[in-house]
Amino acid sequence: MISQKIALTPQTLKTTLGASVAGAVVVLVLQPEHTSSLPILVAYGLWATHLFFGFLLFLSGVAFLQRLGWRNPWPTIVSALMLPILFGAVSLALDYGFGNPEEGEPTATTFLGLLLEEIVAVTPASFVIAGALIYLLRREAPPAEPAAPKPVSLRSLIASVPLDLGNDIIRMHAQDHYVEVVTTQGRSLLSEQFGECVDKLADLDGIHCHRSHWVRLAHVVDIKKKGSAYACFLSNGDEVPISRRKYSEFKSRLHNTAAST
Repeated sequence: MISQKIALTPQTLKTTLGASVAGAVVVLVLQPEHTSSLPILVAYGLWATHLFFGFLLFLSGVAFLQRLGWRNPWPTIVSALMLPILFGAVSLALDYGFGNPEEGEPTATTFLGLLLEEIVAVTPASFVIAGALIYLLRREAPPAEPAAPKPVSLRSLIASVPLDLGNDIIRMHAQDHYVEVVTTQGRSLLSEQFGECVDKLADLDGIHCHRSHWVRLAHVVDIKKKGSAYACFLSNGDEVPISRRKYSEFKSRLHNTAAST
């Protein structure tokens, strides 16, 4: 089905014209009896014009229904089903315009009868036209951009986090039997096990940088040596120690985080 929005732009018209020109060659190679009595250039022009109007009618139907707000795949389905009716009328006019009405005596004697016969005759071709254009437009459609990841809800990871703290966590700190959680919206003491909280935040870009501290790498603004150890400074002004055994990993993870942003 045609998933992208359709508009009759120069590019879509170019695709339609190219498909008509190429399709007419294929039709002539098949040597249809319908145009066997016409000069080859006239026959080619007749088939190319047929295909061009068929493609154009289908495209216009899809574009119109999309503008009305119809959801996919309905614009494509309805346009394909309606195409034989519209294309039948155009095909009948083109046949007479090119001086090539149906050979033999028509079974119908009224215009409506002739039109119904033409609709029946062009129905298979209409579905081929719709299918061919769907294929061509899907090939030309730009690749879909990956959906932006939804922000992680902090409460979905640690249920006891108050709602007013938001989702942008900066750091955590173990305090006896409690855990202090600091976000860009404030801070709170939770009755949680620090190790369990660290495990729950494993998918975030953070690191357990000290025995009792965890920090979000995205909020680290600087690292400085403090005596024989190190400390990191965070976006909210807090200072957090980094153990010597964690320093190399911390530097490497921080570099990777900066490179990916």
